[in-house]
Amino acid sequence: MAVWMLFMFAATLATVQSHRLFTIDVERALPLDMAPDSVDDAFNGCVEKMSGLVKNRYLKRELNANQNFKDGWKLAEKRAKPDDGLKKEHAVALWVYTSSHPNVYADFNKAVGNGKGSYMNNTFQYYSLHFLLTDALRLLKEKQKSPMTTYRRTKDTYDRIKVGKTIRFGRFASTSLDYNETVSFGDKTCFEIDTHFGADITKFSALKNREKEVLIPPYEKFKVTSIHKKEDEPNLWCDLVYKVESDNTQSNLNCAVANKVH
Repeated sequence: MAVWMLFMFAATLATVQSHRLFTIDVERALPLDMAPDSVDDAFNGCVEKMSGLVKNRYLKRELNANQNFKDGWKLAEKRAKPDDGLKKEHAVALWVYTSSHPNVYADFNKAVGNGKGSYMNNTFQYYSLHFLLTDALRLLKEKQKSPMTTYRRTKDTYDRIKVGKTIRFGRFASTSLDYNETVSFGDKTCFEIDTHFGADITKFSALKNREKEVLIPPYEKFKVTSIHKKEDEPNLWCDLVYKVESDNTQSNLNCAVANKVH
C-alpha cells in the first residue's frame, strides 16, 4: 500500500510540471542536424489560402478524428483570449499546445518532427494546429523585439557536434527567457539560443507566467557558436551547453499543401 501511494504521488507530481521544455531521457544519442523529415512549412506567400483551408476543411476534420485534440480545443475555446493582433483561433491553438490536460503536445510535436511524408500525402493529423501556431508566431513577432535570448533544458544525450555546424530543432521548440524557471526540466544537454523568429507566448499559455515561454518554429536555422562543458566550467547550469545563434530560416515544405490543394 505504501509503495502504491508513493507511486501515485510521483505520478501526480509529474503531471503538474510542464512537459514541453524537456524530453524523455533515452539510451541512444539523438541527432542534432537539419531535421530533414520535419514539417517545416512557413506559409510564406500562402497564409490567406492556408487559412481558408484550415477553416473550411482541416480543422473540423481533424477535431472529429482525434478525441484528445477535440477535448483540448473545446476547453481552450472557453479559456483562451485573443490579443496582440491574434484572432481567437490563434489563441486557442496556443492554449492547446501549452496545456498538459489534455496533452496534445506530445503527439503533435512527434508528428511535426518526422511527418514530412504524411504532410505531403494528405495523412498528416495536424494541418490546422501546425498552421495556426506558425501564423500566431508570425503575428506576435511583428510586435516583439529581435533577437531574444532564451534557454532550453533537456534530459537527453545528443550526438556531439562542432562549433560552426548549422542545425534546426525541426519542431516547435519550447524555450524560456530564464533558465532558472525550468531548472527541474533537465540538466544533461541544454541550449542558450538567440532567436529571431521565436515569439514570447507567455500571455497565451495555459501555464501563464510559470515558464516565460518563447516558442521557436521548426524552420528557424541556428549556427552553433560555442560549446561549454561542466567538466571545464564547474558552475555551468547544465552538463553540456550549446550556444546557438539564428541563421535565418529554411522551409523545405513552404506552401507545399496550399499550392497543391485546389
